[in-house]
Amino acid sequence: MSNHLSPQVVALAEQGIRWVAITWVNHIGAPLVKVVPLAAFEAAVATGVGFSPVADAFGAGGAIDPQHRLARPDGDLRLRADGTALALLEPRSGWAWAPGERFERSGVPYAADQRYRCRLQQELLGALGVELRAGFELEWLVATPDLHGAPQPAIPGGPYGADRLVEGLDYATALLDALEAAGIPWLQFHPEYGASQFELSLAPGTPLEAADRLVHAKLLIQRVSQRCGWRCSFSPKPSLERVGHGGHLHLSVQRHGEPLFQGGAGPGGLTDAGGAVLAALLQELPALIALACPLEISYRRLAPGSWSAPFQVWGIENREAALRLIPSGADGAAAHLELKVADLAANPYLLLAAVQAVALAGLNEARPLPPPLTGDPAHLPAGAAVRLPSSLAEASAAFAASDLLREALGEALHASLLDSQAAEVRRCAGLSDAELAAADAWWPLVGGVVCMAPKA
Repeated sequence: MSNHLSPQVVALAEQGIRWVAITWVNHIGAPLVKVVPLAAFEAAVATGVGFSPVADAFGAGGAIDPQHRLARPDGDLRLRADGTALALLEPRSGWAWAPGERFERSGVPYAADQRYRCRLQQELLGALGVELRAGFELEWLVATPDLHGAPQPAIPGGPYGADRLVEGLDYATALLDALEAAGIPWLQFHPEYGASQFELSLAPGTPLEAADRLVHAKLLIQRVSQRCGWRCSFSPKPSLERVGHGGHLHLSVQRHGEPLFQGGAGPGGLTDAGGAVLAALLQELPALIALACPLEISYRRLAPGSWSAPFQVWGIENREAALRLIPSGADGAAAHLELKVADLAANPYLLLAAVQAVALAGLNEARPLPPPLTGDPAHLPAGAAVRLPSSLAEASAAFAASDLLREALGEALHASLLDSQAAEVRRCAGLSDAELAAADAWWPLVGGVVCMAPKA
């Protein structure tokens, strides 16, 4: 290794790292990658590697949508690695990882890059003394494919059960070892409600850190599952018979160092400013859900009575409220807000860019906050609780009508997203719910798992 490289790169080389996977996430939530040798990493930071704009026209089925405005052979971008976020991926195999952002060949940021928009909103809030911190929960299924390629639970045990942990202890050990080797901070890991389902809560950070950690952790979960002889699925609804998987977003907001979701006279300790942020998020939820749930199968998970929070309501410690306030308590935990309707098909950079923009809009122009809801909104009289969009087409229409999100994301990115949403609607048109679940059962493994029947 040449002595002109940075101490960071030299240190990685001394650990046996040889390659760096540089990822970015497209509109349908699929991480895409370019790999460079470690010796070329600093060039990938400074000038980047080539990447066609057409990648945002990729659909969830793995093909370019011909009606997307980016479905053209012209133009090129440079994917630049963020050297400050360089981290280990699988050290024993010689791999590191870094998130990337796309730039024009001229050197200016690509206006339709998702991570760039998240970073821009973070810098805008910071300049105004506002700090939003975020962290994701990941839910996933550990499974093996049957002869038809459908996922079958791989690890027995009951909901939240120690029996499932013990049955899958080698898997849990391998996963937690991998997370710690990669330097990903996490708070909690446990078996979830569904068969062979697990959940991981990542530590909070800045919006960019939170999104990067989610992408990084999903790659590791996918790798460890495969290394253990199984597969993982982050699909919002891998089959109609099983529970779905969320990707809940937890967030807190401070202004000039003062927390906004605690210490006030409002419900649950909300300050006036905190209530304004919550009210803005609540009002924009129908549009935000197009980013939080970008696949049509996402809306099969969002069913009343399934603890998926499909109503436009907020509550205090109410797990059927789309926005759930967790107030501070005697245990000293800080108050924060949970966006429950998000799933792991979402591009986390897009979602956090939009959430930051809406939070700032709430601080700039207060909106009325309705009272918190107690109990299950599905049991209220008809019309008492507004249902969130029940299809991507409905959510996309709300997204198209949001002037706030159009301005925050920029015209080019907003329009490109509308094209991708329309492509997903067309892909799923005519599919039954069972066919739709089967098509996306192994998300984010595009195309699913192909199983060969045994030879006679």
